[in-house]
Formats: sequence, C-alpha cells, structure tokens
Amino acid sequence: MKSKSIVFGIALIALMSVTGAAQSRKGVVFSTLTKVAIGSLADGYEVRGKVTFTITAANSDDSLAGTLTYTIPDDARQKVALAAGKQISAVPSTLTVKDVVAGFQKTTSCPTVHLEVGPLAIDAVGAKITFPRKITLDIQGLEPGSLDKPNPQQEMAMQFCVWTKQINSGGIRRGVIRRVNELINGDDQ
Repeated sequence: MKSKSIVFGIALIALMSVTGAAQSRKGVVFSTLTKVAIGSLADGYEVRGKVTFTITAANSDDSLAGTLTYTIPDDARQKVALAAGKQISAVPSTLTVKDVVAGFQKTTSCPTVHLEVGPLAIDAVGAKITFPRKITLDIQGLEPGSLDKPNPQQEMAMQFCVWTKQINSGGIRRGVIRRVNELINGDDQ
C-alpha cells in the first residue's frame, strides 16, 4: 500500500511540473526596429516621433496584426497640447494604437524586411496626428541556417526571411504563418 502511495505521489509531482511548464511558456514579443515617422496636426505642424510595431498575429492574407507605438518628444507634445486645448501634462509621451494591420512591402526580402502601415490617424488626447502616407517599418531578418540553435527571437527573424521568399516566389505560406503564430503565442514546437 505504501509503494502505491509513493508511485501516486511521484506521478502527481510529474503532472504538476508538466502543467506548470505549460503555463509558464511565454510567447515571443517581436517588434520592428524603431524608426522616425512624421505626422501632422490639423494646423499643419509636423510631429516627428519614433514608431515601432509589435506583432501580435500573422494572418493568412500575408498581413500582420499588431500594436503601433508612437513616441513623441516634448516640443511636439507642447504643440499637441495646444491643438487639443490641454495642458502638456495631459499629453502622454507615448501613444499606442492596437489592432493595426501591416503588410509586406512589395518585393521586400532579407536581410531587411520592409512592412507598411497606414495611412492612419492617431488620437492624442483630442488632437489627431495624421500620417497621410504609409509608414515603412523594418525587421532585421536572419537567413535560415545561419545559426545552429536559434533562440525564439532569432527563429522569428528567420521565419520572416522564409515568408518573404515564399511571397516573392509564389510559394505556400501556411507553415510559416502557423509557426510565427506559435512563436508569438508560446506554443510548443
């Protein structure tokens, strides 16, 4: 009877460790390189800020869903505050827009993969910062096979190189899209 209890205890511990490992898996947070983007307010004032795009999902239509983050310097915050009729303290230095869709720039390829977002408008406490043209953002890709054991970030960069090659050659992309989503969501390999 005692040996059954020991076996049961060991099995329970093993099950708990497997469940804990599954719950602790974290997905890859993968963002484009930071780039300067110039928007404008209604009065024509140019707002120069830094933009990044964090990918949250890969879509079957060769687009990416994600969150756009736009960081604006204090001089631009002052202009936004004036346009919105607010105090500068009410204008955040970082503006975030969720559920933004980006697409691959036509004929883009590694090592630098170009994504396009927009045109779009970002609400900054009542003042709109508009980007009438597409914003081009970059991912630094890695050629597959360039590393023996890539970490998840490096594997994601490799997947983008594979994806662009398949787009440019008319190849099937379901596997790459699935793998990008697995990496983002922290799914097992």
